[in-house]
Amino acid sequence: MLNYHFNKKLLTTDKLLKELSISISTLDFWKTQWRELHYKKSKSLKPYKEWVQINDPCWEMGLRLIGKKAFYDPIIFLNWISEHKLKNKPIVERDKNLVFFVQRNTSQHKKVK
Repeated sequence: MLNYHFNKKLLTTDKLLKELSISISTLDFWKTQWRELHYKKSKSLKPYKEWVQINDPCWEMGLRLIGKKAFYDPIIFLNWISEHKLKNKPIVERDKNLVFFVQRNTSQHKKVK
């Protein structure tokens, strides 16, 4: 189990993207995919845009909207990305940056016998 050590509970989108070397277009693509997946599962009769305003599933990614600014809960985002985006051991630069980001901001919980 990992213990997270972030200086802040929420990171700006820019800070998160910079730390992980993810482009805004990649993040927007992931959010769109996530929303469309959940919209289809909901079988809602509401139009997509209206449904997203009420039921935005990006909360599960760690997205927090405060006023007109977007922030991310880094712990929730890391859990989401490891569950839904990392398939194999990291081989591309973006994935390596994710591993380094986790290493810098976590420590391993030691089991007590």
